[in-house]
Amino acid sequence: MARIVAPNRGYNGRIGNVEFKDGVAETDDPAVISYCRGAGYEVDGQTVEQEPAETVERVDSRDVEQVRSGTALRDAAVAPKPEDFLPPTNAGEADPHGPEVVAPGAHAVPPAPIAPGPVPADPGEQAAKETDLAERVLVERQPVPEAVAETAGQAAARRPAKSAPKSAWVDYAVARGAARDVAEEATKADLIAVYGDEREPTQDPAEGEQDSTDPADEPPADPDGEQGG
Repeated sequence: MARIVAPNRGYNGRIGNVEFKDGVAETDDPAVISYCRGAGYEVDGQTVEQEPAETVERVDSRDVEQVRSGTALRDAAVAPKPEDFLPPTNAGEADPHGPEVVAPGAHAVPPAPIAPGPVPADPGEQAAKETDLAERVLVERQPVPEAVAETAGQAAARRPAKSAPKSAWVDYAVARGAARDVAEEATKADLIAVYGDEREPTQDPAEGEQDSTDPADEPPADPDGEQGG
């Protein structure tokens, strides 16, 4: 059994499972013995001399060289760049902490309402759509239902890509004057054929691609079965 004497001769307490009384304890627990030796306790009449703690000179933070790690942060509301995706509204033009500068956020991210319709594949188109809605609601304080309805109307007025779902082409056809029930009955191919260019539609989308020749312009049929020339 090792006899351990604490530096504080009046210590009464425990170290691990060893009870000290008046600064003295006995144990054969190697863990406690090792700890006490390292902590400056007297073990079997011997004390391990403790090396003085290394003195570290206090450093004045003003004298420390600053080293940048990584890329410097840039506030897009203060110093916007053309390649920024969904930059804050009025970035670089108004107080970045004022009510005229708001971050539109990606699709369906609050506090702006959800922009109606499919999310455009073109980042620029998506940014324009989300920013327009966020600006209406958060900057101009336009009522949400009204702003959403106007945004939906603008989205429908833009000709969708040919890869867009049929619903987008139906909305586009309705915005161009087609009856919704007629547009919904037509195939996507028919809608693209009728509304797939910038010209005004010349036929009902439900009719698809048909001969547009006016029957009145055709020459009369020959009684003998041959058309007149």
